[in-house]
Amino acid sequence: MSVAPPSAPVGASAGVQAAAFANDERIYFSKEANAWRLEQDDGPELEFDAAKGAWVPLVDEDLVKRQQAAYAVEGVDEETPAAPVLARENKKRKDPEDYTSQSGLLSIKRGKVDKKERPPTERKSKNTAVYVTGLPFDTEMDEIVERFSKCGVIEEDEDGEPKVKMYAKDDGTFSGEALVVFFKEDSVLLALNILDEAELRFGDSSSVMSLSKADFTHKETIAGPEGVKPRKILDKKKATRRIGKMQKKIDEWNDEDGFGPSISPEESAAAMANQNSRVVVLKHMFTLEELAEDATLLLDLKEDVREECSTLGEVTNVVLYDKEKDGIMTVKFRDPISAKACLLRMNGRFFAGRRIEASLFSGRQRFQRSGAGGDVEGEGEEGEKKRLDDFAQWLLAEGEE
Repeated sequence: MSVAPPSAPVGASAGVQAAAFANDERIYFSKEANAWRLEQDDGPELEFDAAKGAWVPLVDEDLVKRQQAAYAVEGVDEETPAAPVLARENKKRKDPEDYTSQSGLLSIKRGKVDKKERPPTERKSKNTAVYVTGLPFDTEMDEIVERFSKCGVIEEDEDGEPKVKMYAKDDGTFSGEALVVFFKEDSVLLALNILDEAELRFGDSSSVMSLSKADFTHKETIAGPEGVKPRKILDKKKATRRIGKMQKKIDEWNDEDGFGPSISPEESAAAMANQNSRVVVLKHMFTLEELAEDATLLLDLKEDVREECSTLGEVTNVVLYDKEKDGIMTVKFRDPISAKACLLRMNGRFFAGRRIEASLFSGRQRFQRSGAGGDVEGEGEEGEKKRLDDFAQWLLAEGEE
């Protein structure tokens, strides 16, 4: 007796179904029927009915045809409808009188365009790949996988290897160009937003990458016997297990921040406190000595940081804490997702020879600046007035020299 197949709840999503059926080698996904099917060892093939949440016997069309042939009557065409049915169909087929100027395009009853006359819409396939250039010639695949996996789950091939193609020159050496294939289309947009013009290796300006959506329209069509590109033979069971594995990786990603695998319970408790934070804290952006030497540095830094971070989302406030020896600045965004994107881009980058540390504001830190309290939300009128007065004095001193 065969083992009972796994099931999924009524109305379960495609991802839930894929995860539930991934470990059973008897189950595969039929693209023609757009449904999951089960090959039983001692019984008929079954199909999963998502609306019922149960496996139902699959109708064998060949068996139905054989049964129809066995009961067929000689001289009678089984394909022809009965006389009453045929009469009704002929009545429906009569063309209605056209009262419109555009014959055949508008329906007399509703005045709408006839669906049969509408041109078929072209179905667009999803593009989950990014094309990368500017990579160092000594780049390893592990570096690419580690950097790009911050933006989403990377697709895997049948052998479980990440789908990252590194292009080679004629002599076999790496050309500095690569193709990275993600599992989800949203990961492409995130990678373009975060990693385009970013460094593969933090602090190495020679490893700045350029990203673009992969374009496959230039690929030559390989003609087969009938002028059609031959389709690759796909093992349905392996493909099903691979899709289930990818779906599990997505489920393992941390729901608190949406970036990277799940963290430990201890870290999760801390992450929950600032999961919706819209403020990013940047350390080591300046030194107190630099601020004392150049009065314009404060304004220049704030302008530069605002301009850089505005590429990730709408920035509502930038604050520089001129009494913090760690060179603290905070950037406040309109939404949390932009703050998390800023965290990914800024953390670990080098600025003026110093490595930036970026983190989300937890609500407990208190930073000091001239003429203001220890908050990170506003600009303090007294402190701003004092800084402007100091700047005016510096301009006067420059003019006298």
